[in-house]
Amino acid sequence: MNRTGINADVSRRTFLQTGAASLGALGLACSADAGPPAAGLTIGFGAGDITPSPGMGIPGGFFPAAGKGVRDKCWAVACVIHGGTTPIALVGTDTLFIGRPTVEEARQAIHQQTGIPTQNILIGASHTHTGGPVGPAHGSRGDPTYLARLAHGITAAVVAAWHDRQPREIGIGIGREDRISFNRRFLMRDGREITHPGKPGTPHHDQIVRPAGPIDPDVGVLAARDSKGNITGVVVNFACHNTVMGGNQFSADYVGQLRKHLQRHYGEHTPVVFLLGACGDITQVDNLSRAHEFGPDYADMFGGKLAAETIRTIDRLTWWHAFPVAVATQTAVISIRPEPDVDRERPAFGLGSGSSIEAVYEAGRKQVAELRRTTPRVPTEVQAIRIGPLGIVTNGAEYFCDYALRVKAASLFKPTWVVSLANDALGYVPTPQALVAGGYEARTTYWSRFAADTGQLLLEAGLKALAKIAPDAGRKSTSAESP
Repeated sequence: MNRTGINADVSRRTFLQTGAASLGALGLACSADAGPPAAGLTIGFGAGDITPSPGMGIPGGFFPAAGKGVRDKCWAVACVIHGGTTPIALVGTDTLFIGRPTVEEARQAIHQQTGIPTQNILIGASHTHTGGPVGPAHGSRGDPTYLARLAHGITAAVVAAWHDRQPREIGIGIGREDRISFNRRFLMRDGREITHPGKPGTPHHDQIVRPAGPIDPDVGVLAARDSKGNITGVVVNFACHNTVMGGNQFSADYVGQLRKHLQRHYGEHTPVVFLLGACGDITQVDNLSRAHEFGPDYADMFGGKLAAETIRTIDRLTWWHAFPVAVATQTAVISIRPEPDVDRERPAFGLGSGSSIEAVYEAGRKQVAELRRTTPRVPTEVQAIRIGPLGIVTNGAEYFCDYALRVKAASLFKPTWVVSLANDALGYVPTPQALVAGGYEARTTYWSRFAADTGQLLLEAGLKALAKIAPDAGRKSTSAESP
Protein backbone atom coordinates (compact mmCIF):
# COMPACT_ATOMS: atom_id res chain seq x y z
CA MET A 1 0.00 0.00 0.00
CA ASN A 2 1.40 3.41 -0.89
CA ARG A 3 1.68 6.41 1.41
CA THR A 4 -1.87 7.58 0.96
CA GLY A 5 -3.54 4.17 0.96
CA ILE A 6 -5.49 2.43 -1.77
CA ASN A 7 -9.20 2.85 -2.27
CA ALA A 8 -11.09 -0.28 -3.35
CA ASP A 9 -12.28 1.55 -6.46
CA VAL A 10 -9.84 4.40 -6.94
CA SER A 11 -6.81 5.70 -5.11
CA ARG A 12 -7.33 8.60 -2.75
CA ARG A 13 -4.84 10.49 -4.89
CA THR A 14 -7.14 10.31 -7.90
CA PHE A 15 -10.23 11.03 -5.85
CA LEU A 16 -8.84 14.09 -4.15
CA GLN A 17 -7.76 15.46 -7.51
CA THR A 18 -11.08 14.92 -9.18
CA GLY A 19 -13.42 15.47 -6.20
CA ALA A 20 -17.05 14.56 -5.83
CA ALA A 21 -17.82 14.55 -9.54
CA SER A 22 -15.40 11.70 -10.16
CA LEU A 23 -16.85 9.70 -7.29
CA GLY A 24 -20.30 9.94 -8.82
CA ALA A 25 -18.92 8.61 -12.07
CA LEU A 26 -17.06 5.85 -10.27
CA GLY A 27 -19.98 4.48 -8.33
CA LEU A 28 -21.54 6.86 -5.81
CA ALA A 29 -24.89 5.27 -6.57
CA CYS A 30 -23.75 1.67 -6.11
CA SER A 31 -24.39 -0.07 -2.79
CA ALA A 32 -21.49 -0.60 -0.39
CA ASP A 33 -20.88 -3.63 1.81
CA ALA A 34 -22.11 -2.58 5.24
CA GLY A 35 -21.03 -5.80 6.95
CA PRO A 36 -18.60 -5.75 9.88
CA PRO A 37 -14.92 -5.63 8.94
CA ALA A 38 -12.21 -7.87 10.29
CA ALA A 39 -11.37 -7.70 13.99
CA GLY A 40 -9.72 -4.46 15.06
CA LEU A 41 -10.04 -0.98 13.69
CA THR A 42 -10.49 -0.09 10.06
CA ILE A 43 -10.14 3.54 9.12
CA GLY A 44 -10.67 5.39 5.86
CA PHE A 45 -10.64 8.95 4.58
CA GLY A 46 -12.33 10.66 1.65
CA ALA A 47 -13.18 14.10 0.32
CA GLY A 48 -15.81 15.83 -1.79
CA ASP A 49 -15.42 19.14 -3.59
CA ILE A 50 -17.94 21.71 -2.29
CA THR A 51 -16.37 24.81 -3.84
CA PRO A 52 -19.02 27.41 -4.74
CA SER A 53 -19.23 28.81 -8.25
CA PRO A 54 -18.21 32.44 -8.85
CA GLY A 55 -21.26 34.66 -8.64
CA MET A 56 -22.91 32.63 -5.88
CA GLY A 57 -23.60 34.43 -2.62
CA ILE A 58 -20.71 34.74 -0.17
CA PRO A 59 -21.91 34.75 3.44
CA GLY A 60 -20.52 36.12 6.65
CA GLY A 61 -21.32 39.84 6.30
CA PHE A 62 -24.26 42.06 7.17
CA PHE A 63 -25.32 42.59 3.56
CA PRO A 64 -25.75 40.37 0.48
CA ALA A 65 -22.59 39.91 -1.58
CA ALA A 66 -21.46 37.76 -4.48
CA GLY A 67 -18.25 35.76 -4.60
CA LYS A 68 -15.96 37.12 -7.32
CA GLY A 69 -13.83 34.01 -7.69
CA VAL A 70 -12.13 31.15 -5.88
CA ARG A 71 -8.98 31.77 -3.85
CA ASP A 72 -8.73 28.15 -2.67
CA LYS A 73 -11.08 25.19 -2.88
CA CYS A 74 -13.64 24.29 -0.24
CA TRP A 75 -13.98 20.65 0.78
CA ALA A 76 -16.03 18.19 2.74
CA VAL A 77 -13.50 15.78 4.25
CA ALA A 78 -14.52 12.60 6.07
CA CYS A 79 -12.95 10.05 8.37
CA VAL A 80 -14.79 6.74 8.78
CA ILE A 81 -13.85 4.52 11.72
CA HIS A 82 -15.24 1.01 12.11
CA GLY A 83 -14.61 -0.51 15.51
CA GLY A 84 -15.83 -3.98 14.59
CA THR A 85 -19.52 -3.47 15.40
CA THR A 86 -20.03 0.29 15.30
CA PRO A 87 -19.12 2.45 12.28
CA ILE A 88 -18.89 6.22 12.66
CA ALA A 89 -18.19 9.09 10.27
CA LEU A 90 -16.57 12.41 11.19
CA VAL A 91 -17.14 15.02 8.47
CA GLY A 92 -15.75 18.55 8.38
CA THR A 93 -17.11 21.00 5.82
CA ASP A 94 -15.67 24.32 4.69
CA THR A 95 -18.95 26.16 5.25
CA LEU A 96 -20.31 28.97 7.42
CA PHE A 97 -22.68 26.50 9.07
CA ILE A 98 -24.59 23.33 8.19
CA GLY A 99 -28.39 23.45 8.25
CA ARG A 100 -30.46 20.59 9.58
CA PRO A 101 -32.17 19.80 6.24
CA THR A 102 -28.77 19.38 4.56
CA VAL A 103 -27.59 17.17 7.44
CA GLU A 104 -30.64 14.93 7.12
CA GLU A 105 -30.34 14.70 3.34
CA ALA A 106 -26.67 13.76 3.49
CA ARG A 107 -27.13 11.33 6.37
CA GLN A 108 -29.88 9.44 4.56
CA ALA A 109 -27.81 9.18 1.38
CA ILE A 110 -24.77 8.02 3.34
CA HIS A 111 -26.79 5.40 5.19
CA GLN A 112 -28.17 4.08 1.91
CA GLN A 113 -24.69 3.84 0.42
CA THR A 114 -22.76 2.50 3.42
CA GLY A 115 -25.12 1.26 6.10
CA ILE A 116 -23.67 3.69 8.66
CA PRO A 117 -26.54 4.57 11.04
CA THR A 118 -27.62 8.16 10.54
CA GLN A 119 -27.07 9.10 14.19
CA ASN A 120 -23.46 7.89 13.90
CA ILE A 121 -22.59 10.58 11.35
CA LEU A 122 -21.13 13.87 12.63
CA ILE A 123 -21.29 16.72 10.10
CA GLY A 124 -19.60 19.91 11.22
CA ALA A 125 -18.96 23.33 9.71
CA SER A 126 -15.65 25.20 9.91
CA HIS A 127 -17.50 28.55 9.99
CA THR A 128 -15.53 30.02 7.13
CA HIS A 129 -17.06 33.39 6.32
CA THR A 130 -15.92 32.99 2.71
CA GLY A 131 -17.73 29.72 2.02
CA GLY A 132 -20.85 29.08 -0.03
CA PRO A 133 -24.44 30.33 0.40
CA VAL A 134 -25.78 27.88 2.98
CA GLY A 135 -28.68 29.76 4.48
CA PRO A 136 -30.01 32.73 6.44
CA ALA A 137 -27.35 34.75 8.28
CA HIS A 138 -27.85 38.51 8.15
CA GLY A 139 -27.84 39.33 4.42
CA SER A 140 -26.98 35.84 3.17
CA ARG A 141 -29.61 33.45 1.85
CA GLY A 142 -29.41 29.78 0.99
CA ASP A 143 -28.91 28.80 -2.64
CA PRO A 144 -30.71 25.53 -3.51
CA THR A 145 -28.14 24.72 -6.20
CA TYR A 146 -25.31 25.09 -3.73
CA LEU A 147 -27.11 23.19 -0.96
CA ALA A 148 -27.58 20.24 -3.33
CA ARG A 149 -23.86 20.40 -4.18
CA LEU A 150 -23.03 20.46 -0.49
CA ALA A 151 -25.15 17.43 0.37
CA HIS A 152 -23.67 15.54 -2.58
CA GLY A 153 -20.11 16.51 -1.59
CA ILE A 154 -20.63 15.35 2.01
CA THR A 155 -22.05 12.05 0.79
CA ALA A 156 -19.19 11.62 -1.67
CA ALA A 157 -16.63 12.19 1.06
CA VAL A 158 -18.10 9.58 3.40
CA VAL A 159 -18.66 6.98 0.68
CA ALA A 160 -15.04 7.43 -0.44
CA ALA A 161 -13.87 7.06 3.16
CA TRP A 162 -16.01 3.93 3.57
CA HIS A 163 -14.38 2.29 0.55
CA ASP A 164 -10.94 3.44 1.69
CA ARG A 165 -11.14 1.56 5.02
CA GLN A 166 -8.07 -0.47 5.89
CA PRO A 167 -6.68 -1.89 9.12
CA ARG A 168 -4.78 1.09 10.50
CA GLU A 169 -3.58 2.37 13.82
CA ILE A 170 -5.05 5.43 15.50
CA GLY A 171 -3.33 7.93 17.73
CA ILE A 172 -5.22 10.50 19.82
CA GLY A 173 -3.74 13.47 21.63
CA ILE A 174 -4.11 17.08 22.71
CA GLY A 175 -1.69 19.85 21.78
CA ARG A 176 -1.72 23.45 22.90
CA GLU A 177 -1.64 26.63 20.83
CA ASP A 178 -2.44 29.80 22.78
CA ARG A 179 -0.80 32.47 20.59
CA ILE A 180 -3.26 32.78 17.70
CA SER A 181 -6.78 32.99 19.19
CA PHE A 182 -8.26 35.71 21.38
CA ASN A 183 -11.53 36.41 23.15
CA ARG A 184 -13.13 39.27 21.23
CA ARG A 185 -15.44 40.48 24.02
CA PHE A 186 -14.25 42.94 26.65
CA LEU A 187 -15.40 44.29 29.99
CA MET A 188 -15.53 48.07 29.67
CA ARG A 189 -15.25 50.83 32.27
CA ASP A 190 -19.03 51.27 32.41
CA GLY A 191 -19.51 47.57 33.24
CA ARG A 192 -21.00 46.64 29.88
CA GLU A 193 -19.36 44.22 27.44
CA ILE A 194 -18.35 45.17 23.89
CA THR A 195 -17.35 42.92 20.99
CA HIS A 196 -14.25 44.22 19.18
CA PRO A 197 -14.07 47.58 21.01
CA GLY A 198 -11.06 48.66 18.96
CA LYS A 199 -7.30 48.46 18.87
CA PRO A 200 -4.81 50.85 20.50
CA GLY A 201 -5.26 54.35 19.15
CA THR A 202 -8.99 53.99 18.43
CA PRO A 203 -11.49 56.17 20.33
CA HIS A 204 -12.71 53.63 22.91
CA HIS A 205 -9.63 51.51 23.51
CA ASP A 206 -8.79 53.23 26.79
CA GLN A 207 -12.15 52.06 28.21
CA ILE A 208 -11.11 48.38 28.06
CA VAL A 209 -10.68 46.69 31.44
CA ARG A 210 -9.93 43.10 30.40
CA PRO A 211 -11.20 40.29 28.15
CA ALA A 212 -14.68 39.22 29.18
CA GLY A 213 -14.06 35.50 28.58
CA PRO A 214 -11.44 32.81 28.04
CA ILE A 215 -9.98 31.04 25.03
CA ASP A 216 -9.60 27.29 24.53
CA PRO A 217 -6.00 26.56 23.48
CA ASP A 218 -6.53 22.80 23.02
CA VAL A 219 -5.53 21.36 19.65
CA GLY A 220 -7.36 18.04 19.46
CA VAL A 221 -5.61 15.58 17.16
CA LEU A 222 -6.64 12.16 15.82
CA ALA A 223 -4.29 10.59 13.28
CA ALA A 224 -4.26 7.30 11.38
CA ARG A 225 -1.17 5.52 10.09
CA ASP A 226 -0.51 2.44 7.99
CA SER A 227 1.72 -0.55 8.70
CA LYS A 228 4.76 1.33 7.40
CA GLY A 229 4.19 4.25 9.76
CA ASN A 230 2.89 6.62 7.08
CA ILE A 231 0.20 9.08 8.21
CA THR A 232 -2.90 8.38 6.11
CA GLY A 233 -5.21 11.08 7.50
CA VAL A 234 -5.62 13.60 10.30
CA VAL A 235 -8.56 15.05 12.25
CA VAL A 236 -8.04 18.40 14.03
CA ASN A 237 -10.31 20.11 16.59
CA PHE A 238 -9.64 23.79 17.39
CA ALA A 239 -11.67 26.78 18.57
CA CYS A 240 -11.37 29.99 16.54
CA HIS A 241 -13.58 31.82 14.06
CA ASN A 242 -12.60 31.32 10.42
CA THR A 243 -12.55 35.05 9.69
CA VAL A 244 -8.91 35.51 8.73
CA MET A 245 -8.91 35.54 4.94
CA GLY A 246 -11.62 38.12 4.23
CA GLY A 247 -12.22 39.51 0.77
CA ASN A 248 -14.73 38.56 -1.93
CA GLN A 249 -13.24 35.24 -3.08
CA PHE A 250 -14.37 31.85 -1.85
CA SER A 251 -11.92 30.24 0.55
CA ALA A 252 -11.59 27.65 3.30
CA ASP A 253 -9.83 30.38 5.31
CA TYR A 254 -7.15 29.24 7.80
CA VAL A 255 -8.40 25.65 7.57
CA GLY A 256 -7.24 25.58 3.95
CA GLN A 257 -3.81 26.76 5.07
CA LEU A 258 -3.74 24.18 7.86
CA ARG A 259 -4.31 21.49 5.24
CA LYS A 260 -1.62 22.94 2.98
CA HIS A 261 1.00 22.85 5.71
CA LEU A 262 0.08 19.36 6.91
CA GLN A 263 0.14 18.07 3.33
CA ARG A 264 3.60 19.54 2.81
CA HIS A 265 4.74 17.48 5.78
CA TYR A 266 2.85 14.21 5.32
CA GLY A 267 2.19 14.11 1.58
CA GLU A 268 0.28 16.35 -0.80
CA HIS A 269 -2.91 14.27 -0.74
CA THR A 270 -3.15 13.60 3.00
CA PRO A 271 -6.79 14.20 4.01
CA VAL A 272 -7.38 16.64 6.88
CA VAL A 273 -10.76 16.77 8.64
CA PHE A 274 -11.33 19.99 10.61
CA LEU A 275 -13.90 20.08 13.43
CA LEU A 276 -14.56 23.50 14.96
CA GLY A 277 -14.37 23.99 18.71
CA ALA A 278 -16.59 26.32 20.74
CA CYS A 279 -15.60 29.75 19.46
CA GLY A 280 -18.70 31.94 19.54
CA ASP A 281 -16.61 34.61 21.26
CA ILE A 282 -13.16 33.67 19.89
CA THR A 283 -11.40 35.12 16.82
CA GLN A 284 -7.88 35.69 15.51
CA VAL A 285 -8.06 39.41 16.34
CA ASP A 286 -6.09 40.68 19.32
CA ASN A 287 -7.81 43.91 20.30
CA LEU A 288 -4.93 44.72 22.68
CA SER A 289 -2.38 44.73 19.83
CA ARG A 290 -1.83 47.04 16.88
CA ALA A 291 -1.25 44.05 14.59
CA HIS A 292 -3.43 43.48 11.52
CA GLU A 293 -4.66 39.88 11.73
CA PHE A 294 -6.32 39.55 8.32
CA GLY A 295 -5.49 38.49 4.78
CA PRO A 296 -3.79 35.62 2.96
CA ASP A 297 -0.40 36.04 4.61
CA TYR A 298 -1.87 36.03 8.09
CA ALA A 299 -4.07 33.03 7.24
CA ASP A 300 -0.95 31.22 6.07
CA MET A 301 0.82 32.02 9.34
CA PHE A 302 -2.21 30.97 11.36
CA GLY A 303 -2.56 27.68 9.51
CA GLY A 304 1.17 27.09 9.78
CA LYS A 305 1.24 27.51 13.57
CA LEU A 306 -1.76 25.23 13.97
CA ALA A 307 -0.17 22.66 11.67
CA ALA A 308 3.12 22.81 13.58
CA GLU A 309 1.37 22.01 16.85
CA THR A 310 -0.60 19.24 15.16
CA ILE A 311 2.63 17.68 13.87
CA ARG A 312 4.31 18.05 17.25
CA THR A 313 1.35 16.28 18.86
CA ILE A 314 1.34 13.45 16.29
CA ASP A 315 5.06 12.87 16.93
CA ARG A 316 4.22 12.09 20.56
CA LEU A 317 1.14 9.90 20.12
CA THR A 318 0.57 6.39 21.44
CA TRP A 319 -0.95 4.18 18.74
CA TRP A 320 -3.76 1.62 19.01
CA HIS A 321 -4.90 -1.24 16.77
CA ALA A 322 -8.28 -1.61 18.51
CA PHE A 323 -10.52 0.06 21.07
CA PRO A 324 -14.27 0.66 21.66
CA VAL A 325 -16.32 2.91 19.39
CA ALA A 326 -19.78 4.05 20.50
CA VAL A 327 -22.39 6.74 19.91
CA ALA A 328 -25.21 8.25 21.98
CA THR A 329 -27.55 11.16 21.35
CA GLN A 330 -29.72 13.41 23.48
CA THR A 331 -32.46 15.80 22.46
CA ALA A 332 -32.30 19.22 24.08
CA VAL A 333 -35.46 21.32 23.86
CA ILE A 334 -34.54 25.00 23.76
CA SER A 335 -36.69 28.13 23.72
CA ILE A 336 -36.86 31.30 21.66
CA ARG A 337 -35.90 34.26 23.87
CA PRO A 338 -38.47 36.87 25.01
CA GLU A 339 -39.02 40.15 23.20
CA PRO A 340 -35.85 42.21 23.72
CA ASP A 341 -35.30 45.73 24.99
CA VAL A 342 -34.02 47.11 21.69
CA ASP A 343 -32.31 50.18 23.15
CA ARG A 344 -30.64 48.15 25.88
CA GLU A 345 -29.32 45.58 23.39
CA ARG A 346 -27.88 48.10 20.92
CA PRO A 347 -24.08 48.40 21.44
CA ALA A 348 -22.77 51.93 21.78
CA PHE A 349 -19.78 50.98 19.60
CA GLY A 350 -17.90 47.93 18.40
CA LEU A 351 -19.18 45.09 16.26
CA GLY A 352 -22.95 45.16 15.77
CA SER A 353 -23.25 48.94 16.15
CA GLY A 354 -23.91 51.73 13.69
CA SER A 355 -26.93 53.17 11.91
CA SER A 356 -26.17 51.36 8.64
CA ILE A 357 -27.14 47.96 10.09
CA GLU A 358 -30.21 48.94 12.12
CA ALA A 359 -32.50 47.74 9.33
CA VAL A 360 -30.76 44.36 9.37
CA TYR A 361 -31.48 43.95 13.08
CA GLU A 362 -35.05 45.17 12.72
CA ALA A 363 -35.69 42.49 10.10
CA GLY A 364 -34.01 39.91 12.31
CA ARG A 365 -36.20 40.78 15.29
CA LYS A 366 -39.29 40.29 13.12
CA GLN A 367 -38.05 36.83 12.17
CA VAL A 368 -37.50 35.96 15.82
CA ALA A 369 -40.93 37.30 16.78
CA GLU A 370 -42.52 35.02 14.18
CA LEU A 371 -40.56 32.05 15.52
CA ARG A 372 -41.64 32.94 19.05
CA ARG A 373 -45.25 32.86 17.86
CA THR A 374 -45.09 29.69 15.77
CA THR A 375 -42.32 27.51 17.25
CA PRO A 376 -41.40 28.85 20.71
CA ARG A 377 -39.64 25.59 21.67
CA VAL A 378 -37.15 23.85 19.38
CA PRO A 379 -35.73 20.31 19.73
CA THR A 380 -32.09 19.93 18.74
CA GLU A 381 -29.67 17.03 18.60
CA VAL A 382 -26.71 16.70 20.94
CA GLN A 383 -24.40 13.89 19.83
CA ALA A 384 -21.65 12.09 21.73
CA ILE A 385 -19.07 9.80 20.15
CA ARG A 386 -16.52 7.58 21.86
CA ILE A 387 -13.33 6.66 20.02
CA GLY A 388 -11.33 4.72 22.60
CA PRO A 389 -10.21 7.22 25.25
CA LEU A 390 -11.62 10.19 23.33
CA GLY A 391 -15.05 11.64 23.92
CA ILE A 392 -16.52 13.98 21.29
CA VAL A 393 -19.66 15.99 22.05
CA THR A 394 -21.44 18.21 19.54
CA ASN A 395 -24.15 20.80 19.21
CA GLY A 396 -25.32 23.14 16.47
CA ALA A 397 -24.59 26.39 18.29
CA GLU A 398 -22.03 29.08 17.81
CA TYR A 399 -21.23 28.10 21.36
CA PHE A 400 -19.38 30.35 23.78
CA CYS A 401 -15.97 29.10 24.88
CA ASP A 402 -16.69 29.02 28.62
CA TYR A 403 -19.29 26.29 28.08
CA ALA A 404 -16.74 24.07 26.32
CA LEU A 405 -14.27 24.47 29.17
CA ARG A 406 -17.00 23.43 31.61
CA VAL A 407 -17.86 20.37 29.51
CA LYS A 408 -14.21 19.33 29.36
CA ALA A 409 -13.77 19.76 33.11
CA ALA A 410 -16.87 17.70 33.94
CA SER A 411 -16.55 15.00 31.27
CA LEU A 412 -15.62 11.43 32.19
CA PHE A 413 -13.48 11.33 29.03
CA LYS A 414 -9.93 12.60 29.02
CA PRO A 415 -9.57 14.02 26.45
CA THR A 416 -12.90 15.49 25.41
CA TRP A 417 -13.49 17.49 22.23
CA VAL A 418 -16.38 19.93 21.95
CA VAL A 419 -17.51 20.38 18.34
CA SER A 420 -19.75 23.36 17.62
CA LEU A 421 -21.87 24.17 14.56
CA ALA A 422 -22.37 20.43 14.05
CA ASN A 423 -25.52 18.69 12.77
CA ASP A 424 -27.63 21.86 13.09
CA ALA A 425 -27.46 25.67 12.82
CA LEU A 426 -28.64 27.33 16.03
CA GLY A 427 -26.74 30.61 15.89
CA TYR A 428 -25.02 32.25 18.83
CA VAL A 429 -25.51 30.72 22.26
CA PRO A 430 -23.86 33.16 24.68
CA THR A 431 -23.59 32.76 28.42
CA PRO A 432 -26.34 34.42 30.51
CA GLN A 433 -23.76 36.98 31.65
CA ALA A 434 -23.03 37.91 28.04
CA LEU A 435 -26.72 38.20 27.23
CA VAL A 436 -27.31 40.77 29.96
CA ALA A 437 -23.95 42.55 29.50
CA GLY A 438 -24.44 43.21 25.78
CA GLY A 439 -22.25 43.08 22.71
CA TYR A 440 -22.69 41.80 19.18
CA GLU A 441 -23.37 38.12 19.90
CA ALA A 442 -26.14 38.94 22.38
CA ARG A 443 -28.11 41.25 20.12
CA THR A 444 -31.41 39.66 19.02
CA THR A 445 -31.62 38.61 15.40
CA TYR A 446 -32.20 35.31 13.60
CA TRP A 447 -28.59 34.31 14.32
CA SER A 448 -29.01 35.06 18.05
CA ARG A 449 -32.48 33.96 18.96
CA PHE A 450 -32.47 31.53 21.88
CA ALA A 451 -33.15 32.04 25.58
CA ALA A 452 -30.56 32.53 28.31
CA ASP A 453 -30.70 28.92 29.56
CA THR A 454 -29.89 27.41 26.15
CA GLY A 455 -26.17 27.02 26.72
CA GLN A 456 -26.72 25.25 30.03
CA LEU A 457 -29.29 22.89 28.50
CA LEU A 458 -26.86 21.98 25.73
CA LEU A 459 -24.09 21.49 28.30
CA GLU A 460 -26.17 19.13 30.44
CA ALA A 461 -27.41 17.18 27.41
CA GLY A 462 -23.85 16.79 26.18
CA LEU A 463 -22.57 15.47 29.50
CA LYS A 464 -25.53 13.09 29.76
CA ALA A 465 -24.82 11.73 26.27
CA LEU A 466 -21.12 11.33 27.07
CA ALA A 467 -21.94 9.48 30.30
CA LYS A 468 -23.91 6.89 28.36
CA ILE A 469 -20.82 5.80 26.45
CA ALA A 470 -18.14 6.46 29.07
CA PRO A 471 -15.73 3.61 29.89
CA ASP A 472 -17.69 2.60 32.98
CA ALA A 473 -21.01 2.62 31.14
CA GLY A 474 -20.33 -0.80 29.60
CA ARG A 475 -21.79 0.14 26.23
CA LYS A 476 -20.26 -0.68 22.86
CA SER A 477 -23.20 -0.22 20.52
CA THR A 478 -25.12 2.79 19.32
CA SER A 479 -27.57 4.36 21.75
CA ALA A 480 -29.96 6.99 20.43
CA GLU A 481 -32.13 8.24 23.28
CA SER A 482 -33.91 11.33 24.46
CA PRO A 483 -34.04 12.57 28.03
